[in-house]
Amino acid sequence: MRSVRFVSCALVLFALTAVPAAAQSITFPASAPHFSTTEQSGSSARPQTRGGFWFSGGLGVGSLGCEDCDEREISGAADISLGGTLGDRLLLGVGLAAWSKEEDGATLTASTLEARLRFYPIAEKGFYLTGGLGLGSLRVEFDGIGDDTQNGVGLTLGLGWDIRVGRNVSVTPFWHGTAVSADEADANFGTIGVAVTIH
Repeated sequence: MRSVRFVSCALVLFALTAVPAAAQSITFPASAPHFSTTEQSGSSARPQTRGGFWFSGGLGVGSLGCEDCDEREISGAADISLGGTLGDRLLLGVGLAAWSKEEDGATLTASTLEARLRFYPIAEKGFYLTGGLGLGSLRVEFDGIGDDTQNGVGLTLGLGWDIRVGRNVSVTPFWHGTAVSADEADANFGTIGVAVTIH
């Protein structure tokens, strides 16, 4: 039954790319998981210093939905960002978010490439807020039939917590909500994952 629903969702997005759709709205998953604001005792002795080049890459589980899909689909997701440090509380860079699922010969992929900011409200703590705006892409592919790609605007908002495990290395649990709005289709996915961050 889930296979039929997944293929139906892919077919809906594929159909939306063939004919103009009415104004599509960008929506985000209704709620984000709560991260504890108490760092592990082992990381409290390591200062939250930031400087120069930074990189963060992680994997997680994502839930994707679209306006005309019957239900949300669960699959693997990835998020990578890197850039330079503007100060102890502000990082600037580029980010890539992606979600993909293959089932019964149908592959649905949503991705973004954005300019991103990462903001730490308290410089001495690991909690951060992040946001990005850039290009978005929706791709539907059917084995032996063909594929279609729609490009548009991509947006990511999220939060996370750097837990220091080394002088310049953190393990970072995160939640990111990502939306893609193309000319004739849209989709959004929320990702819960864990990244490795190098400051």
